[in-house]
Amino acid sequence: MDSKAELFFLNEGEIAAALGGEPGGRAPLGQRLIAGIGGPEARAAALANPALAGYREEIARSEEGQRASPVPGLPFSLFRRFDETGDRGAYEAPYFERRRRLVAAGLACWLWGAPESVEHLENLIWAICGEHTWALPAHLEGASLDPARLDRECLDLFSCETAFALAEILSLVGDSLAPIVAARAREQVERRVLVPFLARRSPWRWELMTNNWCAVCAGSIGAAALYLREDRFRAAAAIARALPTLDRFLDSFSPDGVCLEGLGYWTYGLGFFTAFADLLLAATKGSIDLLADERARGAAAFQSASYLDSRTALSFADGSSSERYRRGLSAYLSRRFPEISLPARELAAGFSHDYYGRWALAFRDLAWTRPEPPSVKKAEPAWFSEAQWLIQPAAAPGCLAFAAKGGHNGEPHNHNDLGSFELVLDGVELLADLGCGEYTKAYFSEERSSIFCNSSFGHSVPIVNGRGQSEGADHAAKVISFSAEGGRAALTLEIAGAYDCPGLESLLRRFEFDGRRKLAITDSFRFSAEDTAEDTAEDTAGGCAGGASGGAFDIVERFVTRAPDSLESLLAITCSRPDAAPALASHAHREHDGTESLIGSLDYRLRTNERNFTIGFEFSLK
Repeated sequence: MDSKAELFFLNEGEIAAALGGEPGGRAPLGQRLIAGIGGPEARAAALANPALAGYREEIARSEEGQRASPVPGLPFSLFRRFDETGDRGAYEAPYFERRRRLVAAGLACWLWGAPESVEHLENLIWAICGEHTWALPAHLEGASLDPARLDRECLDLFSCETAFALAEILSLVGDSLAPIVAARAREQVERRVLVPFLARRSPWRWELMTNNWCAVCAGSIGAAALYLREDRFRAAAAIARALPTLDRFLDSFSPDGVCLEGLGYWTYGLGFFTAFADLLLAATKGSIDLLADERARGAAAFQSASYLDSRTALSFADGSSSERYRRGLSAYLSRRFPEISLPARELAAGFSHDYYGRWALAFRDLAWTRPEPPSVKKAEPAWFSEAQWLIQPAAAPGCLAFAAKGGHNGEPHNHNDLGSFELVLDGVELLADLGCGEYTKAYFSEERSSIFCNSSFGHSVPIVNGRGQSEGADHAAKVISFSAEGGRAALTLEIAGAYDCPGLESLLRRFEFDGRRKLAITDSFRFSAEDTAEDTAEDTAGGCAGGASGGAFDIVERFVTRAPDSLESLLAITCSRPDAAPALASHAHREHDGTESLIGSLDYRLRTNERNFTIGFEFSLK
């Protein structure tokens, strides 16, 4: 074809032809696919692979421990909590415990096939088939308690994931299961996911999105159809509808390949995209290759730049500094795109790292990892000009790592963070981006930007006359200059557009990093007479009160830290303005897992009547 993108708009007949077989005939697609990725040779390789020894031990230990307790219940008292109180965790904890158990039991059955593991897997599948819905209450659009929805299926991330997991597990070990269990699982995947997907004429909401949902939902449905729909035309119907949504997923990356949602969503979305793309490539004997699209190549390269040192991941947007990479996905992509380097081996996720129990990624950790680990190249500084992200991993142990970002405040999983940055030393987040907080109803509502970690008050950016940054794509940064040479880098951003301050004409933030030991930041302000500080109470997200006394303009230069003691002991900090008074503050923060943390900030407050002024900071290792 002339354009690789045309692959995403094939019609049902073209796909059915690529799947092979005679018109109206039945082709055992599932058996053919599983023979390649999970057949006897693949199983023997996974069992013999020394690189997977620890991973296999984790599977065995987890599955044995899980067998010792009953399958967690999902009572109505937990199901109702989200709509009534906004609490997601109460229901989701046992829900994801079930999925983690499904993964462990499915893999244990495939690897070792012990009768007690088979019985455990049967019980799990039976329980999952009996769930009220495979979707999360948080994804039922505020209507989880509406009786009118009883007969309406919701296809969300996790209902689609569940369909993929059950379909692949049935193809791997279905012959070991009680026939009634296998038959019920097949029927439930059809009834809950495959049939509703095609029956609905209007788009599912994720078919109109441009983010990870596109890949996870469409890729999972396409995979389940390949495994369970023996008639190639019925399989092709589901795939033909799924492909345009997968095309939208590739558009979710910046033109230079950055996943703006955060590193974990890179793994999630691209992992499911790649899993389905590989199955479709095998099913069509190489004629439909979604990874041939250049957007996929660019996106695949992003991960190699996203670890700041051997302990710390980039945590912009809804990322996490504790993110770890999937060894199977990464190995597969490095074989497909040899120019891609892998992060340090100690950053690979263990089996127990995944809270959500994502079968597709765990199974491919076993199936796609080779005994000879891919070469790991030294991380190099990376400038993504389209996304406006600068990432400079540590040059060596004992050296600083640095990352800074521009962009706009209407990005997916947005944080109001233009001009924000990270400074890390050997895993210590001296100046931090907090990444994602606890997911609640408020987190994905109009209240999102009032939550500390999402607001600019929770980032290392200026507070201007008591105001933080505003959300929306029209609040954007502009790159003024960028240069890099010999490990050094300099970046200047215009970030005045991030603030709704009528009198703020310019706010230039300049970063100068020496690549090893020192970061200099210079902020240059220019005001008109239109805006002056007002007396305001402290913002609920952690802002500072304004106050006209002492100067017409009130600036707080905030530097957020997860390690206030280390900040003082490891860094020498200087400020160019002796009239900028420093103070340490503490802020409550709820981590993604719901635990409470106390976050520190070093705040330099400057009150001045100057309309044009500069304030500079230097952070250097002691």
